[in-house]
Amino acid sequence: MLQASNPFTKVCAVQSLENQSRRILIVDDNKSIHDDYRKILNVSSQDECADDTAMAAFFGEPTEPGSHSQPPALNIEVDSAAQGQEGLEMVQKAIDQGRPYSLAFVDIRMPPGWDGLKTVAEIWKICPDLQVVICSAYSDNRFQEICQKLGQSDSLLILKKPFEAVEVYQIAVAMTEKWILSRKARLRQKDLEKLVQERTLELERASLQDSLTRIANRSKFNSSLDDALKRTRRHKSLTGLLLIDVDHFKEINDSHGHPAGDQVLIQVARRLRSAIRETDTVARLGGDEFGIIQPEANSVNEFRLVLERIENVLRQPFEVSGKQLNCSFSIGIALAPNDSDQPEELMSQADVALYRSKNNGRACSSFYEPKMDEELIQTRKVVAELSQAVEEGELQLYYQPIYSCSDWRLATCEALLRWNHPERGLLAPNAFLPAAEESGLIVQLGEWVVREATRAAAEWPNDVRVAVNFSPVQFHPRFKLFDMIMNCLEESGLAPKRLEIEVTENVLLRDFDLASNLINKLRSAGMSVVLDDFGTGHSSLNYLKRLAFDKIKLDRSFVWGADTCAKSAAILNSVASLGRDLSIRSTAEGVETLAQLERVSKAGFTEVQGYYFAKPTPNPVFEDARKPFPSVDLPIVDGSTNTV
Repeated sequence: MLQASNPFTKVCAVQSLENQSRRILIVDDNKSIHDDYRKILNVSSQDECADDTAMAAFFGEPTEPGSHSQPPALNIEVDSAAQGQEGLEMVQKAIDQGRPYSLAFVDIRMPPGWDGLKTVAEIWKICPDLQVVICSAYSDNRFQEICQKLGQSDSLLILKKPFEAVEVYQIAVAMTEKWILSRKARLRQKDLEKLVQERTLELERASLQDSLTRIANRSKFNSSLDDALKRTRRHKSLTGLLLIDVDHFKEINDSHGHPAGDQVLIQVARRLRSAIRETDTVARLGGDEFGIIQPEANSVNEFRLVLERIENVLRQPFEVSGKQLNCSFSIGIALAPNDSDQPEELMSQADVALYRSKNNGRACSSFYEPKMDEELIQTRKVVAELSQAVEEGELQLYYQPIYSCSDWRLATCEALLRWNHPERGLLAPNAFLPAAEESGLIVQLGEWVVREATRAAAEWPNDVRVAVNFSPVQFHPRFKLFDMIMNCLEESGLAPKRLEIEVTENVLLRDFDLASNLINKLRSAGMSVVLDDFGTGHSSLNYLKRLAFDKIKLDRSFVWGADTCAKSAAILNSVASLGRDLSIRSTAEGVETLAQLERVSKAGFTEVQGYYFAKPTPNPVFEDARKPFPSVDLPIVDGSTNTV
């Protein structure tokens, strides 16, 4: 029996972390003991404390006679069950009501029903976090045996009878407080897990959404395309892929500002979304390019109807900052499985169709056809392979000598890029440089050429220069051409005066002021600048007047034509004379025969280059050419094409 007269029945409740309800269940077949539990646990802060000595032992000495520290009372609810099955039903009911018990005092022996161990085992099946105190007065129920039946748990205590009221009180306070804190921790953990889950979903959505237009981005588009093509293969249906570009979008940004361009893109996305079916996907793939996936269509006519709706909504003016902008759009369409059922190939085909629309004057749409723009497909393949060529060590420099006409001394070697293609063999520049320029890959290739050429030339005789050709693309300010060249010279140790920079008139046509400033900077650093392919551009003489070049190179077409064309011969003589009058060197390209050599030498060219002397080679020979005048009969070198 509990000692109900214990002084602690009237003492003030111990201080708890929070004043909240603690629900305790008493499961005991002795009904009189239930009242004892209530007397101990249901204390009031207003009750008079009867036993100062006992209270001091429990709460500490009072600060002054007659006064005690009285913390707030615990708000405890106590329910009773006479048998284990009744207790289980009460636990279930409390759970259903959302007011679970935090602690149960369970008697070990409750004949004739379940004993305490059976009761606890059944309760824990439905409420595993309930704190339990097993009350036992029998020595045969040792702690080890109880734990063996119920398992080790920090939610289980064994209380031997008889016990003091203070033991019950302390256990009730500690274990209910532990239950409350554990419950708070679990709830907090659930809140955090929910927050993490929501944030994760939010980040996943953001990672698949274009930040400007709020439609799908390229990543989501690619995933949707994969899914659509899988359904196409499975259901034998059709899937349409549309690529849409805003025509002359750069002009919108330049004329009206980037905020206006952004507004156009946002409105385009909104209109495209309104024109497609719910099952379709619209995405911004980057810049001013949009994509639409139309899965599981029944016929090509179904695509044409959607295409018509898209063209209609895009045809309307765009409202930007109170102004109306009329925009046109180029569209390319590829169909699966008619064209392909592979994502990358279908994208490429739609891109080819888009390119056709642009070539047809823009503001139109084109369906892909197998015969369409095979050259474009080949170009893209070349670019993809070329991007790996540098890393794979497939690029190589060949050098073609340029001789001085005054003493037939080797003056310069022009560096010419070759590609040792793993399947197509050794490729000349005209097989891959156009694609490199179009894709921008020429910048990476150009840097490799300069670095390799200057490194090689540093090992040559000090009086031999190296010439390197440059693309107009490389002259753009963002590529920092001057800094790149100076870095290569510093790394190789080659003197700037031994490097010749060869440029064509296309460099000057793009942005004359930019090109002229860079050319002057290169010459000031000690390098020579050569105007290449002279005579084939638009205004070469004007450039010679406005810029200081160190050398001009006459295009090979005039050298070849001088044998049969009087006008070509006249131009040849005039260029040589021009070089003398401007006090700059002049080179005749494409010299392949002794007659051509005699002609350009007599015209007054200072240098010659061509197959007559040597074809391009990876290992130039540094020796004087054979002097052809007047008595030495030099054989003509085989070959009549000088494609370098």
